[in-house]
Amino acid sequence: MRSLPFRLIALALLALPAIAFGQGTLSTQGFGYPTGQMSTRSLGAGGALGEIDPLSATNPAAILGFGASALYFQAEPEYRTISRGGASERSTIARFPLVAAGIPLTSTLFAGLSVSNLLDRSFQTVAPGSQLVGSDIVTSTNTFKSDGAIGDLRLALAWAPRPWLHLGFGAHAITGDNRLTSDQRFDDSTRYAAIHDTTTVTYVGNAFSAGVQVFTGRYGVLAASYRRGGPLSLKHGDTTLSSARVPDRLALSAAYLGIRGTSIAIRTAKDQWTDMRGLGSAGLPISEGWDTSVGADVLGPRLAGQSLQLRAGARWRTLPFGVQPILSTGGFGPSAEVSEKSYSLGAGTLLARGRAAIDVTGIRATRRSSASAVDESAWTLSIGVTVRP
Repeated sequence: MRSLPFRLIALALLALPAIAFGQGTLSTQGFGYPTGQMSTRSLGAGGALGEIDPLSATNPAAILGFGASALYFQAEPEYRTISRGGASERSTIARFPLVAAGIPLTSTLFAGLSVSNLLDRSFQTVAPGSQLVGSDIVTSTNTFKSDGAIGDLRLALAWAPRPWLHLGFGAHAITGDNRLTSDQRFDDSTRYAAIHDTTTVTYVGNAFSAGVQVFTGRYGVLAASYRRGGPLSLKHGDTTLSSARVPDRLALSAAYLGIRGTSIAIRTAKDQWTDMRGLGSAGLPISEGWDTSVGADVLGPRLAGQSLQLRAGARWRTLPFGVQPILSTGGFGPSAEVSEKSYSLGAGTLLARGRAAIDVTGIRATRRSSASAVDESAWTLSIGVTVRP
């Protein structure tokens, strides 16, 4: 078993900005990157369909849109570039951010189960280091790696008391882990052996959510959802390192449906990420900016006898965990938010005579912070497959 001091060091590493470990990243600060819990279809419209899309894990009332039993799986590799001055570093992050299933219980009652990523914290940073050993200053290469995510397992029920009114309720189990690896390799390897250590911390929490959709005839829909966070603990084995709460979230959306096969939507949401502050250090910079998107899903041309849906959208948001750079004189400088701007294009069509569907979305994102000279950009390819038994 690891000693308590090492577990406390692991907690400190989780709380520190990733930028502190070298070139680092902007998107995986603090406890990780919010993937958004949205389907490929919704992401194709910039996320604007999040509150009306049955495949997304945001609004429990939306699962009535499944219509019939279905299983959905999503893969989402991200190709990330970190730039600083004239230097750049590229990496690929493999994500499987969403799996969902739904089944009708009656003509007006629907049940759904989804597993999605709330926060993803997968990265690796490398930086030179030195330390005094006796009378010698020994230089080394220090590597810090984090693999893992905080996941959201949601069981949802949706009910349609009227054709124009959908209500939903969700119960959430928040769980996940981070595998933290620290590796120090000394340049003089003949005199000093490498130091390698690994630990795993887990997250345990719960939350509840409710949602509503109001259809205004055939021309539009208004939707809203609210998640109420419960207790959230960070553990190492049976030992609780720290406690906080799952972030509350409020989301609002409106869509115009007056054109056949077309949805034109706008969405805005706010997560109260400061509810997580108790998991890390008091100085962990946390922001609560709005997540706003606009987009459209329109009926396109026919392909191999099937209609093709075309999508486009834009999204602007502030990521939850900011940057606090290390000063050359020692200590930390003023923190600043990390902003993200993204644009997306997507398409989807039915397969196997309507028994399956595939959606594909490409996303171009840029991330900036006034507290860092690092620029981060990414291409993300989102692929979602729906199968109906």
